[in-house]
Amino acid sequence: MIISSQQVKSIIKAYGVSGTRKNLPEEEKTAVSRKDSLEISREAKELSTIRQIINKTPEVRSEKVATIKEAIANGTYQVDSNEVAHRMIVRSLVDRIVAGEQDE
Repeated sequence: MIISSQQVKSIIKAYGVSGTRKNLPEEEKTAVSRKDSLEISREAKELSTIRQIINKTPEVRSEKVATIKEAIANGTYQVDSNEVAHRMIVRSLVDRIVAGEQDE
């Protein structure tokens, strides 16, 4: 990126800096204190908290997997077909809603 002399002059003007400043009496050369500030929104804080919780959650719930494996091995594992159908319909609706939002 090339910075032109006009851009430099604009920056100097914006910050109120001039070549005569160094010729001011000592008592007038006081430093100007400018503080930057940052305010994080409530939503951003919540999102950060959620991300931390997700990062701490294991990808695979070992205890649940072990329980299901044991039930399958024993022949006692039962699948609730109504629950499976319900979750398939809900997932389909959520997918349609998300796809509709992305099209907008």
